[in-house]
Amino acid sequence: MLFLFISSLTYAQKGSWYVGGQLGFNSRTESNTGFADVTTTTWSVAPEVGTFLQKDLQLGFAVNLGGSNSTNTSETTFSPVLYLRKFYPMGDKFSLFTGIVGNFTAGNSNTTGQSGTLSGWGLNLSLGAAYAVSKTFTVVGQYGLFGYSYESIKYDSAKNSTSNFGLNVNSLGPVFNVGIYWTFKE
Repeated sequence: MLFLFISSLTYAQKGSWYVGGQLGFNSRTESNTGFADVTTTTWSVAPEVGTFLQKDLQLGFAVNLGGSNSTNTSETTFSPVLYLRKFYPMGDKFSLFTGIVGNFTAGNSNTTGQSGTLSGWGLNLSLGAAYAVSKTFTVVGQYGLFGYSYESIKYDSAKNSTSNFGLNVNSLGPVFNVGIYWTFKE
């Protein structure tokens, strides 16, 4: 679950600053008859800061730190994220937004005793909505992403790479997330 504390969009003024972040933890166990159970644990922390360049234009920066651990593999990642969002007011408290999100990823991977380095990047267009609950708190939901990402893991004797290109618009699936934004300076 994603928790963000950033600024109010309806009342946002040029020069307003916000802070926030993300905190996540998940543990999944897979059981198959005749095989040992496999438990995978993932975690993430992402402090965030940003400002409104104009009343309807938001610039933000986050640093995603994350990791996963299962029976034979572990991974830790560091991923700075930069985004720019354009808001379209639909009333006093409700706005739609589109955005550009870019990130770089670096990290370490360990699979069955073999260590590797991870690197990657991504560029996406996002679509979402925001509702101002008060002057300092806003609920924001992101409904979709369209873009490209690339990731590679280099081991001593091998290199694995993955690229993704796609459009995901969904109000109920894994692309959808909701956060609460908090303004600390207007």
